[in-house]
Amino acid sequence: MKTFLSVHQNDIIGHLTFFDRMIFRGHLTRFYPTGAFARFLGSQGVLLKDFKWYVREVTGIIRNRVLRIAQTTGRPLQPLQGAMTSARGKNKEDLAREIAERDGISQGLICIFSTLENCSSFQPRGNRETGKLEIVRAAKKCLHYYFYLIDGEFGFMHVRLQSWFPFQIQIYINGREWLARQMDRRRIAYQRYENSFLNLGQLDQVQRLCQRCSRRKWVRLLDAFARRVNPILPLIKRSGFGG
Repeated sequence: MKTFLSVHQNDIIGHLTFFDRMIFRGHLTRFYPTGAFARFLGSQGVLLKDFKWYVREVTGIIRNRVLRIAQTTGRPLQPLQGAMTSARGKNKEDLAREIAERDGISQGLICIFSTLENCSSFQPRGNRETGKLEIVRAAKKCLHYYFYLIDGEFGFMHVRLQSWFPFQIQIYINGREWLARQMDRRRIAYQRYENSFLNLGQLDQVQRLCQRCSRRKWVRLLDAFARRVNPILPLIKRSGFGG
C-alpha cells in the first residue's frame, strides 16, 4: 500500500520545520538540595516550628495577587472540580475559548481557573536520630491557578501556577498560533486547518520567521510571564534562591 506521502509527493512544494504546542516548566531548583529550604526559612527569620504559619501566609499573598488580577481586569476567577476538566465536563482550554467568545475577548486575560491538583512541595518532619525538625520534600495537593489569555504575540495561551512552595510554573504556547499571527502581520497568504497549515505562501520567508523564533531569548520572556503572576519571586531572588 502506498503511503500518503508517496501518493501526494507531486503536490508537496516544501516542508516547514517549527514547534507545534510548547509547554515550558519552571522550577526553583535551589530549593531542592537537602537543607536548602530550611536555610531559606532561616534567611527570612522563620523557625522550623513556624513552617506551616509562614507558608500559609505566603500562599495567601499569591491568592491575593490572583484576586487583584481578576478584579482589576474584570475577568472571572472560577473554581473547577477536576485537574483536567471543568464542572461542565469540558476541558479547560475549550471552556476558556467559550468564555473568550462569549465576552468578546480578542486580547488580554480571558479568565482564571483554580483547581486542586497534586504537587511536589515541602513539609516539616521530626528526625528520630537527631530529635530535631527537618524540612523534606513531600507529595501533596494544593490549589493551582490557570491564567488563560490572548497574548499580543503568542495568541491563545495559558500560565499555570502552583500556589504552594516551591511555586512550580507551566507556560503553554502554541507555535502555530504564533506563526499565523506573524504571517497575518506580513500579509503572507496561508491556509490553516485547526492547528495545521495546508498551504503557505512565501515558504522561505516563513521558515526564516520560524528560525528567528527558535533563537529568541526564551528565559527572559518566560521570566516576564512568571513575574506577572507570582509576587514572591523578587523576595526569593533577593534571598539567593532564585533560578
